[in-house]
This record gives sequence, structure tokens and C-alpha cells, in this order.
Amino acid sequence: MKILFSLTYYTPYVSGLTLYVKRLAEALAKKSYQVSVISFQYRKDLKLEEEINKVRIIRIQPLFRISKGFFSLNWLLRNVREVKLSDIVVINLPQFEGIVPAILAKIFNKKLICIYHCEVVLPNGFLNKLAQTCLNWSNYLTLFFSDQVITYTGDYAGHSKILPRFSDKTRYIYPPILAPKVDKRVQKVIRGKLGSDLKRVKGLTLIGIAARLAAEKGIEYVLESIPILSSKFKVQSSKLREPGIKIVIAGPEDPVGEERYREKINHLVEKYKDYVVFIGELKEEEMGSFYSLLDVLVLPSINSTEAFGMVQVEAMMMGIPVVATDLPGVRVPIQKTGMGRIVPIKNSEKLAEAIIEILRNKNKYIKDKEFIKKEFSLEKTIEFYKKLLSL
Repeated sequence: MKILFSLTYYTPYVSGLTLYVKRLAEALAKKSYQVSVISFQYRKDLKLEEEINKVRIIRIQPLFRISKGFFSLNWLLRNVREVKLSDIVVINLPQFEGIVPAILAKIFNKKLICIYHCEVVLPNGFLNKLAQTCLNWSNYLTLFFSDQVITYTGDYAGHSKILPRFSDKTRYIYPPILAPKVDKRVQKVIRGKLGSDLKRVKGLTLIGIAARLAAEKGIEYVLESIPILSSKFKVQSSKLREPGIKIVIAGPEDPVGEERYREKINHLVEKYKDYVVFIGELKEEEMGSFYSLLDVLVLPSINSTEAFGMVQVEAMMMGIPVVATDLPGVRVPIQKTGMGRIVPIKNSEKLAEAIIEILRNKNKYIKDKEFIKKEFSLEKTIEFYKKLLSL
């Protein structure tokens, strides 16, 4: 069976959406499906065609970029060929360009599945507002043409602006989550990026964020909670002004279309430079080593562009409790496991209170790892898709 995945960005770009498709595509390829991915060449150094872990990757050169999307006439031409060759087309929304393979799938009588990952909320501005309106209409039409719609949770679907209109063909499955592993060599490298604090200071508290520098991630609200947190956590040190906490941020620091937000975060980082460390983008297999060093992980997202937050489940699998915002879908892992606290969005004070509560009562929030791995089983997700593809 030949499967074509369509999405705007693919590996090596790092986001929850791209990791979802990468994990699913590679898992299906191992099961003897013929898997292709069509996306855009968002960086000029990326190959236009290559094969990674048995997945054939096609990248289309864009003519120009509009906000976080691309425009290219070659997208249409190449999709005609690839859709014709496929048995099933899987479009990953949000994707403005996804309407092209959607229409072609109907013309060529191919099975069309849409995975609805999230709803985009772009920053203010006329061009962004125009882009979001066009994106929403494209997503709506793609869902209309689809045979099946998949999203992560019923919680997210029920609060979506668009999915309730397609409830008759919508099904739910958790995203594919890999159980993280610890590599002592990677741990050592990460410790090195944190400076000498871990060796020099006793009682240093590490608060982690695993996210791109993107406006919807709400990182500023964690940084703005630093005065409250620093007043509560002291360390044993010869230096009286030694900070008792470190906010450790792992993720890409220059995502597409987030220049203004990066400036905003950099301003806050300069203000709280003794408390914040960027360790940069980590490979998928390195994330377990990152989680293992933390005392708590924070997922401070602020809008529906975040639909779940796979990183929080990965942290839970490592025994690390989580503070997450009260967003549809995002709150589900904590509700299912009890391994953390849910707080209102855009509220630094409540974030700080929840972090303090967890750190002072940590054993209360550490739950059985085997239950978590079973609840969010990768095998369960892959079996769901195998059955869906065979229908």
C-alpha cells in the first residue's frame, strides 16, 4: 500500500506536528507500507529528494513565503504525480497548501485522511490576519473533502471552531509518543551547557521548557514568574546572590516567522540572565536526557495552536511532573495521570504557585510510569492507523 503524507514542514524542522508525522511515517514504513512525504524546502541546504528511515521525502522549492506558509506552482505539478501514484493521501492540517492534494485525491478517487493537529493563531497584523483567514478556509475545504478526520482528543475536538462540523467522521487517538531514554554522555553535554552550577551549588532547582521560540508557547509567562520563584528557592552557596533556580529552555531559537517574539523573549532573558539558560535544539533521542535533569517541566502555551503537548507525556514517562495551562487537549495528560498541575493561561503568578506546590510536594505528583506508558502507548497509536488504512 502506497501512502502519501502532505505537510508544510518536515524533518529536520522540529515541532510537535513534524515529530508526529515523522514517527508515524517511519513506523508505517517499518511495517512494509510504501511511505512518501511531500513538503517544502524551507531551507536551501535541504535536499529536494532523499530517503530517511525508509521514508521517501520530496521537498518543493517555494517561490516565496507568506507568514509561515509557502507558495509554489511546482507544488501543484508534483502533487498531481504523487497523488496519482498513491493509494491513500494523508494531509496534516493546518496546511494552506493541503487543499491541492485534497482536491487531487477526490479527482483521482484516492482515500483521503486528514490529521487535524491544531488551529493556528497568528500574531496580530493585517497580513497575518489575511493569511489566517485563507488558512482557515483551506482547512475547512480539506476537511470537507476528507473521508476520515483524526485528531488527538475529544476534549480538543469539542472546543474546536471547526471540528464539530465534521463530528460524524472524526476519530480520536493520542499522538505517537516514544518512551524517552537517558544517555549519560548527553546528560554530561547538557550539564556543560548549564555551566558549573550543578557542581558548585547545592539545592539548585531546574525548571524545564521544551519548545520553539514561538508566540503561542507562552514562554514569557514563565520568565515573568522568576521573581516569585527566586524568592521561594534558596541555595547553599558561598555567593549570597547565587540564584536558586534555573529556567532551562530546549528547542529551536529561530523558528520561521517568529522574529518579533524572539526579540521579546531576548529582552526578558537579558533582564533575568542569571536565571535562564538556552541549551538549543536537541535531537529526538536526546530529550530523555534533558528531562532526567529537571525537577519540573512547564508547558505554558496560550492558545489552540497547542493541542496536546507530547513533551509533557515524555517528561511524565521519565518521572518528571508537569505544570501545563488549561487548554483543551493540553490538560488531558495531567487529567489522565494526576502527574502535575493545570493553571490558567497567561498567568505568571498561578504558574509560579503551581511550580512551588509541585516542588514542595514532589512525591505526590510522581505516578506509576508503566501506567503512563500504557495509556499513551506508541503501539496503540500505530495499530489504530493500521486499521484505519485498511478500511
